[in-house]
Amino acid sequence: MRSFTRTWAAELAGRHIRVNTIAPGPTETPGLTGLASDPSQTQGMLDAMAGNVPLGRVAQPAEIANVVLFLASDQASFVTGTELFADGGETQV
Repeated sequence: MRSFTRTWAAELAGRHIRVNTIAPGPTETPGLTGLASDPSQTQGMLDAMAGNVPLGRVAQPAEIANVVLFLASDQASFVTGTELFADGGETQV
């Protein structure tokens, strides 16, 4: 994905199209919580995942959406070809 992002960013820059990748960490969504074999185990599963995240918790969907909104905004007008990790530090620490 990183290679696609960089290639497309270079190829589309002349058309004023920015290309970036968002790499989210564990996010409390129905898709993730549905992985628990029993609904009573959902919180334990989320807690176990949070144990691997330096911030000590899983993300909420709105937090990932805020990253998307940032990249789509004029505030990110000079950002292209990057992979932005929104994972609470999980892959960086």
